[in-house]
Amino acid sequence: MESVNCILCNNKKSQQLFSKPSGNGEMFSLVKCCGCGLEYVSPRPSEDEIAAYYASDYFTRRTDRGYDNYFSPEVRSEIERVFTMNLADLGFFDMEKNLGQARSSLDIGCAAGYFVNYMKTRGWDSAGIDVSKSCVDFAVSLDLNVRKGDYLKTDFGAPFDLITLWASLEHLHHPHLFIEKIRKDLKKRGMLYISTCRTGGINFKSLFGPRWRFYNFPEHLYFFSCLTLKNILAKNGFEILEYRTYGSGIGKPGSRKKKIADRLAKALYLGDMMIVAARRID
Repeated sequence: MESVNCILCNNKKSQQLFSKPSGNGEMFSLVKCCGCGLEYVSPRPSEDEIAAYYASDYFTRRTDRGYDNYFSPEVRSEIERVFTMNLADLGFFDMEKNLGQARSSLDIGCAAGYFVNYMKTRGWDSAGIDVSKSCVDFAVSLDLNVRKGDYLKTDFGAPFDLITLWASLEHLHHPHLFIEKIRKDLKKRGMLYISTCRTGGINFKSLFGPRWRFYNFPEHLYFFSCLTLKNILAKNGFEILEYRTYGSGIGKPGSRKKKIADRLAKALYLGDMMIVAARRID
């Protein structure tokens, strides 16, 4: 296990909030930076050790840490519904109209390549990268331009118009280094879209405490508020153009309670998920 300082302000002092077991029973602690308020897991497994916490059935069996057959048509349909909603909220379709025909995108942590495929059907030169062999193999079987590898060590040869991090930022050991490299991999005035779980502010998360659905340790390592996300983006040369929240974590899928709570989460900015559209500053 490795102890880490805050990646945002490099403060060595942090306050322990609580401890919680992983899926195999090991205890992990969530800490809050005493300088900027960023929440993160420390101590944590190293990058070499973390793979052991992603069980072989992470993408195929429903748990509080994984998916219920991520490769099924039903899950694919729901994922596509969510990112289509996110794209509309972030002003993607207007942005797309202002680009020429030669437009390119990269999805980091692309999993089975659903977003890569979506962009391909819209005429984009779309690519993806992920560390999961099973997901990459599935995406390649769909004839998608997806590779297995470490984004920080990968040279793509040409810059992109759009780079996306859909529900990936919280998993990363070095999110600041990813954002730093993303800026270099974007064209001038290129766009970065991020979705990630949200702490801070008035938020449905506060109803759950340590039982919050995204406090999965150590698969999720970092937990950003709107402010800390804005700060890490600004520090690495980005400005936020659009910001939205959604999701309540209340009620069963399809239930009236969930529909009402989710509508309130989106309309009143109470969601425990947030999305941002950020533009590279040149």
